[in-house]
Amino acid sequence: MEHSVSIRGLKIRYLEKGKGAPIVLLHGFSFCAETWVEIGLFGELVQDYHVYSFNMPYGIKSRSDKFDAKSRDEYAEFLNDLLKALNINEPILLGASISGEVTLRYLSRGYSAKASIVIGPVNVKSLVPNLNRITVPLLVVWGERDDISSPDNSKILESHVRNTKVHILKEAGHACYMDKPEEFKRIVKDFLKKT
Repeated sequence: MEHSVSIRGLKIRYLEKGKGAPIVLLHGFSFCAETWVEIGLFGELVQDYHVYSFNMPYGIKSRSDKFDAKSRDEYAEFLNDLLKALNINEPILLGASISGEVTLRYLSRGYSAKASIVIGPVNVKSLVPNLNRITVPLLVVWGERDDISSPDNSKILESHVRNTKVHILKEAGHACYMDKPEEFKRIVKDFLKKT
């Protein structure tokens, strides 16, 4: 289930399991690939999808080699290189916090995706000029008590990205998927059924 691949001279570790359409899970800065296993999302998705959970080249718990990007666009380009190297085409992307931002940057650059789920993405206002380039279905999930990226940012995404659906999880913080894992998984699976 655990694998690694070398991209631009960096060893990237990831989990992979299942068969079907590809889903790519990307962690927040304080988490890692195993976070999605811990909350049960990885295990539930592998029943119907080919699931990849990457340790990204950033974050305090990531077990991959890291690099400091001059801009987050570099991480979006790196993600594109990573997916190409593993021949992952038209994935459904799920990214939390910094990875939510990286996912939105990836999508706004026109890279390959079928749909996307972002959870409390950071730096949303800086993305506004390019958000209208995103054409895939987008699920936005925010914790009502997110004190790192305000849930009000969901309105920016809703107004700039066509085909956006927003869910605010009551009494949940920035890592709302950790605070309310069952509700979060239900919302994700409902979105996937319609995608």
